[in-house]
Amino acid sequence: MTDPLAQQLFKGSGTALIIRGIAAVLFGILVVVWPGVSVLAMVILFGVYAVFDGVTNIAHYVTRKRRRSVSQLLGGIISVLAGLVAFVWPGITALSLALVIGLWALILGVSQMALAFEVKKTVGSWWLWLITGIVTTVFGLFLVVLPGPGILSLLGLLSSFAVLVGILLIASGAALRRLGKSPFTRLSMG
Repeated sequence: MTDPLAQQLFKGSGTALIIRGIAAVLFGILVVVWPGVSVLAMVILFGVYAVFDGVTNIAHYVTRKRRRSVSQLLGGIISVLAGLVAFVWPGITALSLALVIGLWALILGVSQMALAFEVKKTVGSWWLWLITGIVTTVFGLFLVVLPGPGILSLLGLLSSFAVLVGILLIASGAALRRLGKSPFTRLSMG
């Protein structure tokens, strides 16, 4: 059976994921293009990305009337707060920056994994969300446990993380948009 509302929800959610993914990939590319970037510029780039990611998540939560996810809202709030911390204390050291980004990624990754399990029965590509959460969590743990590799190592790691997660978000969004276009959208796959 076709369910136009479900199709619209899948398309809207897919578009939000694609936008977040494109932002992550662009952030990762900017970090590579400017290898001599100062710590201050990196803090600003991270702050812009984190706030944009968080606002996108919160806006999607607010505009979605059915099937809201508290995990999505929490992830959005954490992203905005991490971005604001970067703007309020731009002079933080490389070690502090690694810890701020690590804690942000750790909390965001756990909320992404929780969201994946929430949508497991309704979205066939839930595993892409789970992989995104796992990658984000592992990245966060690495930075929290080993913050000493230095800010230059962090730049390469941050760029790789952003591009990988961006690609996964784009793939997840594309899968949801395809599901939204399907005339036989299944709301329960379990």
